[in-house]
Amino acid sequence: MARFALVAIAWTLMWPAQTEAVHAGTLSQIAESGVLRAGTRADAVPFAYLAEDGKPEGFSVDLIEEIRAAVEARLGRPVRTELNRVTPANRVQMVASGALDIVCEITTPTWDREKLVDFSVPFFRDGTRILAFRDTLKTTPEIKDMTIGVAEGTTTGDILTEALPGIVTRSYPSMDEAFAALRSGEVQGVANIGIILLGLSRKLEPDRSVVLLPRTEPLGNETMACMLPQNDSEWRDFVNATIIGLTRDLADYRGHYMQIYDKWFGREGRLVYPLDRSTRDYLLNANVWAR
Repeated sequence: MARFALVAIAWTLMWPAQTEAVHAGTLSQIAESGVLRAGTRADAVPFAYLAEDGKPEGFSVDLIEEIRAAVEARLGRPVRTELNRVTPANRVQMVASGALDIVCEITTPTWDREKLVDFSVPFFRDGTRILAFRDTLKTTPEIKDMTIGVAEGTTTGDILTEALPGIVTRSYPSMDEAFAALRSGEVQGVANIGIILLGLSRKLEPDRSVVLLPRTEPLGNETMACMLPQNDSEWRDFVNATIIGLTRDLADYRGHYMQIYDKWFGREGRLVYPLDRSTRDYLLNANVWAR
């Protein structure tokens, strides 16, 4: 009983410090600095890429802006975004180390990554495919005979290995470099989610005919979510509420999410890629909170 009492007293003495540490999270840091330290890619058209003026733009950049505006409204003070370029190889560590408050791009949640960072609710989903030049199929028509380029630090290689045992892959620091290997003939295909592959082909080889393989079902479905620092539930809840808020009226293909989606993937967007019903329903089902 005496030992229990001492432990209880110790916890009582520690409680104010613990409470202070919990509340000294990301929102408090932003409130003090007025800066949201965010990260995104520069080679993932049309999610995030460098425009002709050298400034980043894309779906993910707009999503980060929505989160910044929500933070500003919550704190009641001006907040600016300090946008940093991340790569598949360093993006997880940039959040895990505390260098960034959030990274939104085409990161797929995995349990290995979850050991280092937390994830928001999903904001996008697409299928993994292989892009090849149509003329390549004349000499190498079967996927199993191709060497496939993938970006380092992504889940794509594991998805290919699971779906196509024995497939040969080569890793590159970025998708741009993987695509350069495709153009040089070093690989016969590159793999990623379909929308990224189409964006790359339009950007880097717009006049060359390409095909996405398999032609029917994708090799696997990948969900995209924002990466957040671990053990900061206040910040995670805030980001989740912001993303869920954007999907209001999505059931009718209306609302703020659809405005951003159409800007980049609609008929007048950077890359036409209609939002299918299954993906719409998947995003809507991420809202598990009762009103």
